[in-house]
Amino acid sequence: MIDEVIVIGDLKLRDGVSLEEHDRLGGRMYEIVSRLPGFLSVKSFKAEDGEELTVFRFASEDALEAWRTHPDHIETMKRGHAEFYASGFLQICKVIREVGPFEHA
Repeated sequence: MIDEVIVIGDLKLRDGVSLEEHDRLGGRMYEIVSRLPGFLSVKSFKAEDGEELTVFRFASEDALEAWRTHPDHIETMKRGHAEFYASGFLQICKVIREVGPFEHA
């Protein structure tokens, strides 16, 4: 059975925010989440139209919940909403099927 959970996020920055501070906080959050049991990966992708999506992978809902409720993450989310983000969304998805990995010779 597959328990993996995927979080897809698209957060739009406000005009005039401190990118340096935003990136500093993002780095700090990555330091924390990457040490949590069940964290698998995070990657960001930017489309030609400028939309940027971030994809987080967790081994289970429990692993995601540990991240969602981490005190430093909670405080940073509050700050993000108050200072950095104009709009956005998160989608939390359960993996229902996985094909692969596979290799071709």
